[in-house]
Amino acid sequence: MTKARPLTFLVCYIMVLTCCGQVIPVPDAKLNYTQVMFDHPWAKGASSYILQIIEDSKEATFDHPFKEQQDSSTATLISNLQFGKKYLWRYMGNSPAAQSLWNGPYAFEITADSFINRGIVTLTVTQNDSISNAGGLIVNDATHTIVDRSGKIVWYLNKVNWFFKYTQWSKTVDGVQSTNKSNAITPVISDLRVTPAGTITYLADSVAAEYDLNGNLLWKAPNNCLVSGSGGEGYNHDFKRLPNGHYMVLGNQFWRKLPTYTDTPQVKKKYFERRAMNGTEYAKVEFGTVIEYDKAGKVVWSWNSASYFDADPLQPIMGNSETDREMKPHVNAFSVDRKNQFVYVGFRDVDRIVKVEKSTGKVVDSWGLQLPVGWAKHPVNMHLQHDANILDDGTLAIFNNNDYPGRDSIPSVIILSQPDSGKVLWQFNCGFDSLNRRATRNGGNVDQLSNGNFLVCLGNLNRIWEVTKDKRLVWQATIKMNPKDGVDYSYRLYRAHYISSLYPCYFTFQPNTDSISRKEPRFSIKLFNKGSESDTYVVKVTAPSGELLEQFNLAELAPGHSVNREIV
Repeated sequence: MTKARPLTFLVCYIMVLTCCGQVIPVPDAKLNYTQVMFDHPWAKGASSYILQIIEDSKEATFDHPFKEQQDSSTATLISNLQFGKKYLWRYMGNSPAAQSLWNGPYAFEITADSFINRGIVTLTVTQNDSISNAGGLIVNDATHTIVDRSGKIVWYLNKVNWFFKYTQWSKTVDGVQSTNKSNAITPVISDLRVTPAGTITYLADSVAAEYDLNGNLLWKAPNNCLVSGSGGEGYNHDFKRLPNGHYMVLGNQFWRKLPTYTDTPQVKKKYFERRAMNGTEYAKVEFGTVIEYDKAGKVVWSWNSASYFDADPLQPIMGNSETDREMKPHVNAFSVDRKNQFVYVGFRDVDRIVKVEKSTGKVVDSWGLQLPVGWAKHPVNMHLQHDANILDDGTLAIFNNNDYPGRDSIPSVIILSQPDSGKVLWQFNCGFDSLNRRATRNGGNVDQLSNGNFLVCLGNLNRIWEVTKDKRLVWQATIKMNPKDGVDYSYRLYRAHYISSLYPCYFTFQPNTDSISRKEPRFSIKLFNKGSESDTYVVKVTAPSGELLEQFNLAELAPGHSVNREIV
């Protein structure tokens, strides 16, 4: 659920006011999305604007436009354009005094994606209660796309060098030999999402980066080993742009200096593989890290789970008596509270979520199974869980994979009270469908939507749901891999997220005049929220010299609303 966040725009206080923005999409643009924001310069005296779109073909003319829309601002959102089509568009300002002239036409193209057209990965919507679900768009990393609620693709991930890792093997069953072939799709894309700023973030193998809608790189995590110490940061699973403009990502430290205590049986078992490097003894253990970077790529905060798991040498890392599986403090999820004071970190293999105080780096609370010696402060029946999502009301959402090999087990969504008792406030068991039992081993997440419903991703089961608080499914989609030419392709859904549109944050403004004088320097501006989320704004009026003349805040604006303000 997106909260309002302050934005800043500048108005220059000069003898002539100009609002000469560029035309968007830029002429001859090649777009990878069908939901397009058209923006153009302000026209003198215009009270509204008319925008027309036609297909770029010999037969099409502006006498019969494919799309025509009138708008009171210079920005207009058009949906349901088509991939593989070329278009022309033009605009005109409506002036009470005189008829304006058409500006344009401008050409653009919405390109088709060859990867999508191969039909290797498909998403099918099986239920769509448009009255009860939150609408908007669904982002998923399995198909590398953003789809509307009917399953129609509105954006695809471009500028990626896809390739396939081919594998062939033979096996014999009851004397009959068979040959299997598979193709793994690489790079592996994880945690694809649209940020509140309208940018795109995702993990591609071990690369964490932010892009614009067109696939242009905006920011990339440096991966310079400053936190892990060696071998790269090992970015994995979870990557977010924070409200303050910073970035946070999970990492791994695979080798570390041995702690001072090494003579107990527990520690010897924990650090069973050791290596001397440059005269110092290191041990191989997969400790998770959380790293926060600023825009310049500087580490501004980090946390290493070694500080938690090594604080008490009696905390074993291996040998869970119930499953007898290897216990690794491997991270797979995090979230940050709205005040940026605590980070919630999830550990899949030790059935644990911890609350880390940013100012001290200390674990101040924890939830999970009491294995094997009562680690977690609050016992919660969860197993191999994914996600650790702190919600707006302070509760904690978890996708509990609950996978026990060889046993009937049911995945579930768990909402925990926090910070008091860690009580289970709400739980949704996913066992009503036999396909969900004993199979949810990897991935999964829970997002709460603006209408209070929950968007649930079931990870490697390749299913996405929206469920109400009274446990009614109002939207469902399934994803599958389709064999091509006798070859199976392997890829899995890791996470799915909601976004209200491709433009959650977008605004325009225009003055009431194009010129002022020193005798009458007053003018007014009208600001339009053209995004699909509510926003707040900080307005700064500066002189050409850069001197700040005036600054004020505007009240929160709902999508589609505008506000007038006089500038003195």
